[in-house]
Amino acid sequence: MATGFKDSSTSNANSITIPTCSFTYVSTRTHQPRRVTGVERTWEYLKERFNRASEGLPDLSTRYFETTGFGPFLFAVADDAVFYHDEEKWTQYKSASDIEYGTMTIDL
Repeated sequence: MATGFKDSSTSNANSITIPTCSFTYVSTRTHQPRRVTGVERTWEYLKERFNRASEGLPDLSTRYFETTGFGPFLFAVADDAVFYHDEEKWTQYKSASDIEYGTMTIDL
């Protein structure tokens, strides 16, 4: 399986730099704020990795992320809206806030 990193990732002989996104949402289970961070991947990669059959979001500017810790397995961001994917449907987080983009460098 390919890595699924977007073309915006960069690499050299010793490391790779990957775009990331973080946001905060209020958990429906605990009613507490949760901070989520993900690394950018292609939707095709995420579909294969998490056995999803549905299509991505229709907005061509949508970016897809694989969560690196607690939170959903994957999420998508289109403009200022954050979505999770469950039971083959995209649903927008009502409580998503503090969306921040960055990068993560991984040593090879």
